[in-house]
Amino acid sequence: MTAMEKERNAENRISLERIAPYVRYVNYKIFDGGTLLPERIIYDHEFIYCLSGEARFLYAGKTYTVKKGELFYICPYLHNTMLVPEGKTFRVHCVHFDWISPEAQYDFRAEQVYLHMENPPADAEGSDAFYMNSYKANNPYHNSLPPIKEERLLERPNPEVDPALFPPLITGLDYDTTAPLFKELYQNYSQLSTGARLRERSLFLQLAAAVCDLTSPVREDSCGLFHQKTISEAVNYIQEYYTEDISLPLLAAHSGLSQKYFGRLFREQTGYTVREYLTGVRIRNAKHLLSHTDSSLEQVALSTGFQDKFYFTKVFKRQTGITPGKYRKSYGHLDEMKQGEQAFFW
Repeated sequence: MTAMEKERNAENRISLERIAPYVRYVNYKIFDGGTLLPERIIYDHEFIYCLSGEARFLYAGKTYTVKKGELFYICPYLHNTMLVPEGKTFRVHCVHFDWISPEAQYDFRAEQVYLHMENPPADAEGSDAFYMNSYKANNPYHNSLPPIKEERLLERPNPEVDPALFPPLITGLDYDTTAPLFKELYQNYSQLSTGARLRERSLFLQLAAAVCDLTSPVREDSCGLFHQKTISEAVNYIQEYYTEDISLPLLAAHSGLSQKYFGRLFREQTGYTVREYLTGVRIRNAKHLLSHTDSSLEQVALSTGFQDKFYFTKVFKRQTGITPGKYRKSYGHLDEMKQGEQAFFW
């Protein structure tokens, strides 16, 4: 992420109290095993909730595996693509939204940007056919809406909430509670009534509250909140300076805490030791370089903070189960799938 993007994100950060969700589009999709979607960006926010199966996402240079009951959160303007493993079927609800209702000049309809439904495929079937038929039945003017230029979409403010509350991969949600909420949200989206719009917001807020219950447990004292901020700052430091020599003593000294106490707090709040977390960040960035560039293994190693290509290969295989070379052969074709504008909507 560039300095300009970081500055923009900081300026657009909103508190939970200001959330007034605007649900733009809700879908139900089934992706067969072997599906590889071209790289894309979106211009609003998206929740992808897995009802069954699994898929791998390459998002902002990192790889995530999303399984049944897990929620994947995609922010605007960040490159992402999806691969469904052979033999798997990925069944999902997708929700495009803004955290607060946009001003008129920044609003857009999904069909103007994502759906390209002026000439839907004649052989559409399954969930695609169901959506197209129900959409056209409830929206008789869908063909009359003009497309929107990308320049205008890139100017959208897109306020965001604290990424510590809504990370890309959200696990631990209760499936028996969450899946029906997404289903009801999908059903309300196909209705035109004012009541349906209000129910959309109510359902979305219930989903957001469930996520917050997982990612922001109640703290008993202000000291806990202070330490949460301290560890959050350490995590941000690692993610930005992962190529440098980072250690537990260094981060503890920056925080003003003892090494033992800082190490315990870091593990409690992240689930990893400092070394484990740093290695994970380095490996994720190495995966991005392997799949998107033709840099040599030595260049990839040095660019991600490893001493040399031999140590890099050893750590990479221990973390992923395969060598960097095999990973590149399996995923190095992702760059060839780039098609400029958003070619698919999911």
